Amino acid sequence: MGTYSIARCLAALAAVLIVALSGCTHSSSAVNAPWIDSKQEVAAITEQWATAFSKGDVDALTSMYSQDAIIWGISSSSMRKDPSAIREYYARLLKTFPGTRVTVREMNIRVYGDSAVNSGLLAIHRLSHDAGSNATPTRFSMVYVRRGGKWLIVDHHSSVVAF
Repeated sequence: MGTYSIARCLAALAAVLIVALSGCTHSSSAVNAPWIDSKQEVAAITEQWATAFSKGDVDALTSMYSQDAIIWGISSSSMRKDPSAIREYYARLLKTFPGTRVTVREMNIRVYGDSAVNSGLLAIHRLSHDAGSNATPTRFSMVYVRRGGKWLIVDHHSSVVAF
């Protein structure tokens, strides 16, 4: 993808966020703020994603992604842009690294109506023959959209934290 295409994608994303934000309102009372419940829902979905990954449950993992989702995973040299590619990515990853567990270390959730962004840190624990369990600090960003009352991942990027 060229520089021009990246710039166009970023401009489109900015436009979508502006439109989403322009429709956002919140109550002055924290008790009645609907975004608080949405933040909790997104946090719960993120934890469910980590649990499904840790269990090696490809069906549960892929059910959390929208049909138009894109993932650029930590162990991928390319983006996966359709459900079958996302399924293949997880199936291969979990087969290559059996027993891998994921722990969510930090979440920073922002809700914009029926869209949400969660950026944070994961620890990926891979079993190693010579070193036991090895935890790799990993950053992630997941973009969610609420469709039919259900939060779905539409964009997901993970990468190793550089030292």
